[in-house]
Amino acid sequence: MYLMTDPFAARRYGTDGPLLIFLAIVMPLLQAVAIGGVLACSMSVQAQTSRVTSLQQVAPGIYAALGQISVATPQNRGVVANQGIIVGEDGVILIGTGTSARHMTDILAAVRGLTPKPIMLAINTHQNPAFVFGNGTLALQGVPILAHEDVAALISQRCEKCLQKLNHILGPEEMEGTRVVVPTRTVDGAMSIDIAGRHLDILYYGHSSSPGSIAVVDRKSGVLFAGGLASIGRIPDAKDARIYAWLVALEDFKKRRPSRIVPGEGPISSVAELDNLVDYLNALQEVVEQTFQAGIGLGSVAESSQLPQYEHWPLYDNVHDINVEHQYLEVERRILDGELKGKPEIPPHVQ
Repeated sequence: MYLMTDPFAARRYGTDGPLLIFLAIVMPLLQAVAIGGVLACSMSVQAQTSRVTSLQQVAPGIYAALGQISVATPQNRGVVANQGIIVGEDGVILIGTGTSARHMTDILAAVRGLTPKPIMLAINTHQNPAFVFGNGTLALQGVPILAHEDVAALISQRCEKCLQKLNHILGPEEMEGTRVVVPTRTVDGAMSIDIAGRHLDILYYGHSSSPGSIAVVDRKSGVLFAGGLASIGRIPDAKDARIYAWLVALEDFKKRRPSRIVPGEGPISSVAELDNLVDYLNALQEVVEQTFQAGIGLGSVAESSQLPQYEHWPLYDNVHDINVEHQYLEVERRILDGELKGKPEIPPHVQ
């Protein structure tokens, strides 16, 4: 600090010089401390905020923890899919286990806010990472995890790479404690199960939206958890799909007239809202087959198979081109297997 015996300071600041100089030095430091405190507080609040930000009751005893319509980012912490909670007389069934151990921990906290009943079963409807990386947290608690045998095989084959990718996207802190755990109970087709005082139908349509994809119907409420078989309000992930079987599944959903549909991604819906998904899948299949028949190679298929009528749908830029390229390879497979002009066999589902 300048003393008033300093001629320069005396001329510049006058008789109030010491106070003004003190404020000029100290105030920026105080502002920096305040800003730092706000930022630290903001980061602390974000770290403490639950990843279950939208828990909706679908029917008595039936809940959905909704994810964002987005790709996984650090901002959304990978919460981009819907997880289901079914509260029965004796316990709870989870449909999907989330993107990470931290996500699963928050789902369990949400369940505890609903009921003290134990988790009796978790179901992996398909292999997508946004639905299966809470398996490890549940396994540590002794919760059995059920999936189709093809989904279990895919988790074993693919999910270490998926975990590495999510560590890169979301960061090791967000993915801390997350590990690959393969379902311990597998099914090979459609079936019905009674658990926790609820009667559930497991629907299976063969290789449809992806190998081993299943849907789950709670008979008491009529709510259908569609898993990977339904995405509403966004471009669906069709990279592993056999579209014909997928369309058969969606037609069966309509015939069943569920009270509500909880899609894998997007808002809770009615069967009428499946029509847009059906239209996209038909358009995707048609444009890819036309591109293939025109002799256009795989390197140019995405550019030649755009669907302008769907460009406004969320994730079009992220997902559509990937769908096109994989469906082009699917056309090649169908030709080699002699399926292109026929209809592949669809396994029976629960009646």
